[in-house]
Amino acid sequence: MYALENKKQVKNKAMFITTAIFLLASVVCITINYSVSRSINWSLFPVGALVVIWATITPLLIMKKNKTLGLYTGLSLTLIPFLFLIQKLVTAKGWVMPLALPVAGLSLIAFGASLVAFAHFKSNKFYPAALTVFLFGVIVNFGVGVIVSNFLNNNNANDISRVSTMSGSIILSIILVIAGYIKGHKVKPARA
Repeated sequence: MYALENKKQVKNKAMFITTAIFLLASVVCITINYSVSRSINWSLFPVGALVVIWATITPLLIMKKNKTLGLYTGLSLTLIPFLFLIQKLVTAKGWVMPLALPVAGLSLIAFGASLVAFAHFKSNKFYPAALTVFLFGVIVNFGVGVIVSNFLNNNNANDISRVSTMSGSIILSIILVIAGYIKGHKVKPARA
């Protein structure tokens, strides 16, 4: 009983300290911004980013089960409003819907699939690592290239750096799958 209560106190203390650090950093940014320019403008960039980070890591501190789901939910719920905040603060407008949201959505889907894979393959991390490298190095990389090309109205589909990254990611994914297979099917030495 005492150990359980002690563990809860440690979690509460960690949550309090984390929140206090994030609040202090936010207050410092806003105070400096206001004292220099008599307005609150640039400080919203770091404050918004701190909110995203706080919402992402807080579930790891307070949840007993489904921590990765909490992490993913915190990131997903705060990332999109943060993108709209950035668009509101910068002079260039109209880029969130056609550019940032598709990139964020594609990345969040790949991130979610990677989290599920790591949660499912607890004993052999090579398979989820291979999936993650393939998803981000090939699928997300290609998708982001297409999204950016469409947004900029140019065709850079034959971008050598993207093709190189995709090729390297495919090779690395194959190597990781082979390593996972070898780890899962190790031949036990015969006993004499």
